[in-house]
Amino acid sequence: MDNVIGEILALGAAMSFGVASASYTLAGRKFGASFSMALSLLISLAVYAPIHQLLHGEPVPLTAEANRWWILGLSSLAGFVISALFLLRAFQSIGPRLTMLIGSTSPIFAALMARVFLGQQLPAFAVLGIALVVGGVVWVVSERGAQPFEQGDSNYIKGLSMAVASAVGQGAAFVLMSEGVAGGFSAMSAGLIRTIVAIVLLWAYIALRGKLRQNLRMISSSPRALAWLVLASVSGPVAGTTLILISLQFTSVGVSSTLTNTTPIFLIPIAYLAFGERITARAVAGTVIAIAGVALLFAA
Repeated sequence: MDNVIGEILALGAAMSFGVASASYTLAGRKFGASFSMALSLLISLAVYAPIHQLLHGEPVPLTAEANRWWILGLSSLAGFVISALFLLRAFQSIGPRLTMLIGSTSPIFAALMARVFLGQQLPAFAVLGIALVVGGVVWVVSERGAQPFEQGDSNYIKGLSMAVASAVGQGAAFVLMSEGVAGGFSAMSAGLIRTIVAIVLLWAYIALRGKLRQNLRMISSSPRALAWLVLASVSGPVAGTTLILISLQFTSVGVSSTLTNTTPIFLIPIAYLAFGERITARAVAGTVIAIAGVALLFAA
């Protein structure tokens, strides 16, 4: 029964990230990648902190061990900062559907990193899963002319490269997250720690670039983009991340990661309705093959 709960939560996270991906794309057209994520995390903190106060008696998990702050902080750097910045830039270049499909390769990187750093074995049968993931993704991204986001070959290749970089970062974040919540540590506290660390890093990055005042002025002039960003913040960093962290307490990293990476399937109708993408049979088949490969990778 516990496994079923974890699987349902992971699927809920996948749907949440689908909504967040589309919303970030719409908001990012006005705010840009780094400011979108930085502002989004502030909104997430405003939601997280009161809930954490009600559940744990403190707005910030200051009583958490320093080691957890360190591990979850590294997870935040890999996932919320490095991976997310590449992710949002890829959204603008190739759209959320293709970006998240390429993101489905993150379990491959997670498995490889878990082998190197945690000593977890990668069964020989998992190679078939990796081949299916890579084959499905390559089959989809090699189909041209169906995406309204394309602006030439160089932009398309740049978008694909950023999506791959984001997948690598997300793989690292997933491995670190699993270590950070080990021993039954609160998923809400873990999510809040990751959010706080990312806020500090991203706002420092914006300030060092000298764009803080310019970015803040955009908030009042872009109410619609701000509304999309609020939706993205609640559905992604808050709901999606919390559901992942809770699911990791009920099921394995492999199962949780696999089901969370079904987001590209949920994004197929969203891409059609929100962005007018022409969804071909090849796109659907390639997506299903890639997700099947992810499942096989962790079932091996």
